[in-house]
Amino acid sequence: MFGGPYPWSFYRGQWTPLPPAPKGDYLKGKIVVITGATSGIGLEATKEFAKASPEQLILAVRSTDAGEKLLNEIRKLNPKVQGKVMYLDLTELQSVKDFSAAVKEFGRIDLLINNAGINPNFDEGPYVVTKDGYERTFQTNVLSTFLTTALLLPLLKQSSEPKVIFTGSDVHHIAPSDLIEGAIAIGQGIINAYNDESKYRNPTRYYESKQLLQMLSRTLIKRLPTITIINTNPGLAMTNLGREFNIGFSPRAIGGIIWFLLFARSAGKAARCLTTTAAWQGGSQDYWSEGVPAASENTYLYSGKGIRATQLFYDEMLKELEKISPECTTEL
Repeated sequence: MFGGPYPWSFYRGQWTPLPPAPKGDYLKGKIVVITGATSGIGLEATKEFAKASPEQLILAVRSTDAGEKLLNEIRKLNPKVQGKVMYLDLTELQSVKDFSAAVKEFGRIDLLINNAGINPNFDEGPYVVTKDGYERTFQTNVLSTFLTTALLLPLLKQSSEPKVIFTGSDVHHIAPSDLIEGAIAIGQGIINAYNDESKYRNPTRYYESKQLLQMLSRTLIKRLPTITIINTNPGLAMTNLGREFNIGFSPRAIGGIIWFLLFARSAGKAARCLTTTAAWQGGSQDYWSEGVPAASENTYLYSGKGIRATQLFYDEMLKELEKISPECTTEL
């Protein structure tokens, strides 16, 4: 169920010195879209991108007030930067469709950074459903992220050097695969299994969402050879991703806080997972970690069962996207 020498590789990765943030005008002439731009590594990466002379920097955010505040900040870093704040809430599929339609005004997209996501915490927690009827973490981290990519694909194909970056996580190494295999065995469907309240496990849901995102990005690499696609791992970072965690004063909670402070890197350092991939001139990468191409330790994804499940899940997702936005998968 679990793969690789993780968690020892986690500690090695956290202690590995990261390459410096790229310098220069590596985004010159490029139209960049970044989701989740107003907090954590998205915020720090956006500040770096502003220095790289993009033609247009589009901040796709849930809070437009926070987006405008950030835009004012980055204009101090680069007064010449052309930026625009646009509303996007991944927990609402209509918001994804509205955003994707509005972005058409730019004519093309050169770089799409799917950075937004949520972590429901690693303890027991409630099963939360969006207004669209999907489990919230699944919709935010997987379904809406994939839908955003599909809807923006025509604009990406107008670029001479299109690139899509997904913010993944090394915790996909330890994501359990039993829910996937169980769904396949009984013909339930993987999407249905992840939206089945009776099978919901809050402590591992974030891990599982990042494994599903790996499955999608790996398949996209094969399906879209003219687009550079990278799934990148920021590592453990001091961000507000864990804003829903229940932090008390128990010995376990205090121990967890101490552990976090000892091993988490700053959001600025973690943001290099996005800036280094944005500046990368090579091809697509299944996995990127510590600022360089890397190999995933999730042995399930490389197994015969994992390869079969990856294709089945991708096919399911295409059908699901067609229900949401007909004809959005014609190029996938």
